[in-house]
Parts: sequence; structure tokens; C-alpha cells
Amino acid sequence: RTSPILLMASNSRAQIGNEDNFSHFSLSRELSESNYHASHSTNGDSHYNYEKYLSMFKAGQVVTSQKEVEGWSERHVAAWISTLEHGKFKCWTDCFIDHIVDGPVLFEITNERLEEVGVKKFGDRAELMKHIEKLQRRCKKPSSAELTRPSYFMCLYDMVTFSWADTSEGKGGLEIKDELVHANTSIALVSTLTWSIAWDLFFGSATDCFCKPGTDDCFCSTSWDMEGRPLVVFYCFTGLSAFFFMFSTIFAVLQIIMVYEMSDEPEVEAFFDMLGKNTQLPGAFLFVGMICFCVPMAAYLIFNVNLGLSPGSNDSAVLALSYVVAIFSLITFLYGFLYKIPAMISSVYEAKIRACKKDSDQVEDD
Repeated sequence: RTSPILLMASNSRAQIGNEDNFSHFSLSRELSESNYHASHSTNGDSHYNYEKYLSMFKAGQVVTSQKEVEGWSERHVAAWISTLEHGKFKCWTDCFIDHIVDGPVLFEITNERLEEVGVKKFGDRAELMKHIEKLQRRCKKPSSAELTRPSYFMCLYDMVTFSWADTSEGKGGLEIKDELVHANTSIALVSTLTWSIAWDLFFGSATDCFCKPGTDDCFCSTSWDMEGRPLVVFYCFTGLSAFFFMFSTIFAVLQIIMVYEMSDEPEVEAFFDMLGKNTQLPGAFLFVGMICFCVPMAAYLIFNVNLGLSPGSNDSAVLALSYVVAIFSLITFLYGFLYKIPAMISSVYEAKIRACKKDSDQVEDD
């Protein structure tokens, strides 16, 4: 049997051993935390010291460089946050340092992530998220900040080349994929419809003759009630517009198939980088086809034998109505192609310029 005295001595030694182990664990934990803070300090600075970075964000400086923000450490982020709205969010800077929210993480942060970081007050979280979203927009749209409102003649050029549709920025691969698929689907539908109309006019522009078998008695119909050079112009431009519409459809469908062949978002982004300006080919071919298609329409309005302006109908009422239709068609053409479409293209640029200016002005006011 074990003596009570020996048992007490054994328990005492075990307790001392446990205390030694606990002391060793506590010391190890303190050393671990000390090493963590030391690893996140520079030149002997405290873990939460971001004072030396404040000069980067004062005097109304607006951050617009994505590359600059991607190089931020968590203390750069804390310094930037502390300068917002005259230090209103300074109380939350430690949360960003503790969770190592650096520049790249700041680009991906959401309202839910802000709560996980430790910004508990809903009002502060909502306002802080607005500032972060403005920073994300400014940095992910560097070209938009450099846009200027194009002149009228540049708008006409953009109208023909469809380059105005290549000004969006800050979108991920999947967003770009959805944009291309929806846009090209619409273009393909319009191109296919106009292609079928132009193709029918093109094939119908030949003169047909009907002869009685075994006789020279023939009747020849003038195609679309036109002849001579007007008919040649009608034939050439309906054929040309039909080919433009056809290739617009082909390009649109091929791009949709190609983008669906990309396995993931990085592949989609690489594909669009390689495609470059060629993404606008379907729209450009569609628009040029529409311009070409206006020529045979004008030829038919003017040189139609029965209802056209030349040689014109013997009935003054019919001739007057023909002039009204021709003048109205000309006004509509000039209003659409030479005024309204360039104005809408200019509005695309103006909207981007105003949005960038608004983000910058709000930061300067803060």
C-alpha cells in the first residue's frame, strides 16, 4: 500500500510539473505573439503604427492607380482609411491591420467581408464601403479617367468603326463573356433579318423575260421598275450590303462559339486581350451594311418608273406624294445617321467622364 505521505508528495510534484508546463505554454504563446508583431513591423515600428504613410493620402490626393494600390500593405490601407472624412473611420484601422487587409484584398472586399474584418457599426460599414467602391471604380477604370468628349467628326468615325462599344473597363472575364454573348446575339438577329431582305432584293434585280414556246413573242419585265444605271446601282449595293450583313452574322456567331470554348475566367480574359479591336467586327460590319443598304433604297425612291421622281408620274397627286416620301426619307436619314447616332455616341463618353469626375470630386470634398 502507498503511504499517504508519499501520495501527497507525488501529487505535489505533478502539480508543480503542470504549472511548469503551463508556464512554458504561456511563454511560448507570448513569444509567438511577439514574433508576429515583430514580423509586421518595420524599422522597429509598432504593429499598429501607420503614421509614416499618412503623407501619401493628405492634401486632397486622389488615388487612381491600380498598380499603386496593389502594392499597399495593411498599414497603407489603415493610413488611407484614417484620412477618410477627416478621420471618421480611424477607430477601425486596427481591424484592417489585424486581418492583414492589404491592397489586393481591398480590391476584393465586400460589405459582408467588412463585417468579418470587425467593422461592427452598420452606418460606418455602409459609408466606408462607399469609399472603397469609389476607389475600386477609379483604379479599375484608368482609361475612363483620361477620356475626353470626342468631336462630331470623331463620333462619325466611331459610328462606322463601332469603337465606341469598346470603352468599358473594370469587368471580370465572366462579365465580359456575358456582355459579348448578349451583344452579339442581338447583332446576329438584326444582321440575319436584314441579310435576308438584301439578298432577296439582290437576286430579284435581274430582268426576267417570258417567251411563248416556238415563237419570238416575248415579254420582259423591268426589275423593280428600274432600268439602266439606276438598276446597276441598285444591284451592286444590295449585293454589297447583303455580304456585309452575312459576315456580320458569321463573326457574331463565331465569337459566341469561341468565348464558350474558354474553360475559365483567366482564359476568357486572355482571349479578349488577344481579340482586341476585333470584338467590334460584327457591329462594324452591320453598320456599314446599313449604310450600303440606304443607297438602293434611295435609288428606288428616285428612279422607280411608276412612282419615282424620275421620270415621274403624269399624275400630279402621285408625283407630289412621291416627293413627300423622298423628302421625309432624306430627313430621317440625315437625322438618324448624321445627328442622333453621333449624339448618342457622344453621350457614352460623356457619361463615363461625368462618373469619373463625380468619384474624384467626392474624394476631394471628403
